[in-house]
Amino acid sequence: MSDPIEILERRLKAVLDREQDTTGLHFFCQIGGNYDDLGIVTLQISGAGRLLLSWRLDDESPDLWSLTLSEDDTRRFIAMLLEHPFWTASPARRPRRDDETNVHFRICDQTVATYKGVQFWSGDFDEFPVLRTLTWRICRIIDRVSEGEIDLDDLQAASA
Repeated sequence: MSDPIEILERRLKAVLDREQDTTGLHFFCQIGGNYDDLGIVTLQISGAGRLLLSWRLDDESPDLWSLTLSEDDTRRFIAMLLEHPFWTASPARRPRRDDETNVHFRICDQTVATYKGVQFWSGDFDEFPVLRTLTWRICRIIDRVSEGEIDLDDLQAASA
């Protein structure tokens, strides 16, 4: 039986090679938390290309952006994930240090019930450069989609 990571990587590569479509794929990212001055930012991208970005600074200020990616942009996003495979990183669970920001990435293929996720702190960037680079790229996407409304400059600087 194949390893779930191998199954997921084969699926993503098959999508890039246009052997399969993106149905059932889902990417999830959460940055921050209730403890964090930036609040909670959530980015989700479905295999159908639907992108949903939410930001909650407090209970009074939920913001939401939604758009549909082109098929090519969805494939570019998948290529970015394969180029920066966060699922290869294994940061230890630990408490927050200083003013670190919590980040959570998850990718799943609902057609075969396979997923991989990783949760880490911004202080883990030095040990796991793949997390640093992907976080920086995700922050750029969030900045563009929110038209600069969500301020992730501190996290983006830490991941640059």
